[in-house]
Amino acid sequence: MVELICTSFADHVVRIHQELQTQSAVFDFPKGKWFTPDPTGPDLSVAFHDERAANASGPAAGPHGQMAQNIVLSYLAGGRILELKTVQINDELKIPRPCIDATNIGYNVEWSQELRLHESLHEYVSGAMLVHILRSGGFFDDVNMTEPIGDVIYDMSVGYDLKGIQHPRVRRFIEGMLDATSIVDAMRLQIPAKYKHLRDLDYPTVISRSITLSTFHGCPADEIERICEHLIETYNVNVIIKMNPPMLGKDQLEHLLLDVMGYRDIKVHPPAYTSGLQFDESLDIVRRLDALAKNRGLRCGAKFSNTLEVANHRDFFTPDNEVMYLSGQPLYVLAIALAAKFRADMDADVPITFSAGIDQKNFADTVACGIAPVTVCTDLLRPGGYARLPKYLNQLARDMKKLGANTIDEFVLGRCDTPAITDPIQAGWHNTQAIAKAAAANPRYQQDKNDSIPKRIGSHLVVFDCITCDKCIPVCPNDANFTYPLAQQNFEYRDIIVAPDGTTELADETQTMTIERSMQIANFGDYCNECGNCDTFCPEYGGPFIKKPTFFSRLSEFQQRRAHDGFFAQRSDTHDTIHGRIEGNEYLLRVDCKAGDTCFIDNNAEIHFDRTHAPTRARLVSNGASEHRANMNIYHTMRLLLEGIFDPSRLNPINANQINA
Repeated sequence: MVELICTSFADHVVRIHQELQTQSAVFDFPKGKWFTPDPTGPDLSVAFHDERAANASGPAAGPHGQMAQNIVLSYLAGGRILELKTVQINDELKIPRPCIDATNIGYNVEWSQELRLHESLHEYVSGAMLVHILRSGGFFDDVNMTEPIGDVIYDMSVGYDLKGIQHPRVRRFIEGMLDATSIVDAMRLQIPAKYKHLRDLDYPTVISRSITLSTFHGCPADEIERICEHLIETYNVNVIIKMNPPMLGKDQLEHLLLDVMGYRDIKVHPPAYTSGLQFDESLDIVRRLDALAKNRGLRCGAKFSNTLEVANHRDFFTPDNEVMYLSGQPLYVLAIALAAKFRADMDADVPITFSAGIDQKNFADTVACGIAPVTVCTDLLRPGGYARLPKYLNQLARDMKKLGANTIDEFVLGRCDTPAITDPIQAGWHNTQAIAKAAAANPRYQQDKNDSIPKRIGSHLVVFDCITCDKCIPVCPNDANFTYPLAQQNFEYRDIIVAPDGTTELADETQTMTIERSMQIANFGDYCNECGNCDTFCPEYGGPFIKKPTFFSRLSEFQQRRAHDGFFAQRSDTHDTIHGRIEGNEYLLRVDCKAGDTCFIDNNAEIHFDRTHAPTRARLVSNGASEHRANMNIYHTMRLLLEGIFDPSRLNPINANQINA
């Protein structure tokens, strides 16, 4: 089973500072690609319940809102309303691998957090504190995020039934998000002495005051209502209910999906039409719950939309996954149509949020509907990753300037084609109807515009060298893939034969190792959930998360992952050490940095080398072996990995806390 491993808050602090110093980046996201709002430009800020965020964008409750580094990356990209990944009482899920197919329109089979509840709480608090450090100018002073242009809101997401949400462990999670004082204080003490000035920052302790409810498609309407009543009355939080596209009704949904957009290969899972919340029920429930919330100074609204259950008709996921979840372009048309239908029968001021197929070309349109937040997932899984998000906000600013709009309310009014409407809320309601019709008629959402797949060049990935296009780094939501430097070189070598008495001789065959690229790719196993997205966009065959070397942060993790090849590297005052598992066999290489002696151990022999890689002494470690041929390809591979990983010119998740040891 693949498991994500949380990084300590202290290690995050050290890495962020050092990475900014060495390569002007945070979690491999270059500073030049961050969203830096123009202080003289339009005011992009929006209200979300009773708080205000610097803009309406952010990650949806998916892979970009799960770990601390996801939160930081989403923020640096411009996200200011961050929907954190859904948590539930069943926090030991076995999610199929791969689980994300963003080849073109987008499908997935992952639907909840991949961390334990206490780990999710740790990550969300850690991420919020790291964002606060960056906002405070704790590590730089040339990007100002302290003003309202940096204001950020975090939105919880919980599921999936009343019994689970009432469980003490879920209750502790929610209470921890509402008051994280004890966690913040503990993390404050973890900050290394070198950064002690950060210990005194006024970190937020109320991480979130709102919850978006996610329920299984079969959750009864009365249970959804009881869940929301429980959340409002027990925790005094604002609540949003996710709505499902089948609420459009079978006829309208399939007319849009099959006839209008032409996705005739997509078959909606039949139970989705009858097992979930029905449209008329949703109207009554939201009205009652919003009235209940208003009596407490809160609000209850709707999100468009939850994903759409469809039959697994592709060969990306294993056949035992009968159902997969649609995302991307066609979901936008369905969700905005449902939002328009809902708004046509609902009070105009009921809070509406949106997340379905958002990209640079429709973000401003959706904001013009008076909707906030407008969050994204699938588009950030495409080449460029988080760096795609700033384009949304820059496009919105340009559109506002064209209309002479200085605020979002003015923009909403400016997009309204009925001059008699002067209320931004009414204008947003009106715009939703027009934009939904325009989306259904827009060819960019149709199947023939979205059937291309990423191109392959025919070559296969190996441990060293690739075309180094760097696509695999930004398309990973968790920053699991990274680069490390290695000198270009070409040398010959021969395997070493060790006799029972310890004498050695060189094998007859001469082999060659060539390093052509000065920058190599590796994978950080702690952050990799083997979702498959880097393989989707890699031009070469094999998958970076499979073929490139995987490193773990702790020896215990390396030892527990015996079914996975990988490495653990460690630096001390005197030695650099790397443990390796290659094709299931384990190896150890240890370099005495002062004496220049290198010790290489496989299952059968221990061999020592001098600085020129010539053997100096050896012994067999397995009983009864007559002689043993040591694989020098593995020796050179491991020593080069050790050399590259600890190269101080390029910071990575392995060397960040060891490079100055």
